[in-house]
Amino acid sequence: MILGNLLKAVSSTVGTGISLKNATKSAPNSMGCYKIYYHGLKYVGKSEDGIRKRFVQYYNGTTAHYPSAKKIYQHRNEITVTWQVCNSREETRALEAKWIRQYDPEWNDRRGWESD
Repeated sequence: MILGNLLKAVSSTVGTGISLKNATKSAPNSMGCYKIYYHGLKYVGKSEDGIRKRFVQYYNGTTAHYPSAKKIYQHRNEITVTWQVCNSREETRALEAKWIRQYDPEWNDRRGWESD
């Protein structure tokens, strides 16, 4: 059940993780969701093409064409990250939406997300 897996995923992500730079080398190439910390939780996101790939994009600035990615790039050497591997695109999308509603991170643009 997706909801049960979501609850496990949320409870298994603890702490403030590792540096974004180190995550570009050690994060999995699996789909999943991630949290970005800079003086607290600032952003949550998903990657359906691989978490490591997304972290590399953030660190190199190749996604810095939207506001949150610009902030991540500007502070890339001070950011830490955590992630949760997911088993399907549906699970990934559901977990990201849940985290956005649950944490309301400052750098996430909530337009388009329905509130529960």
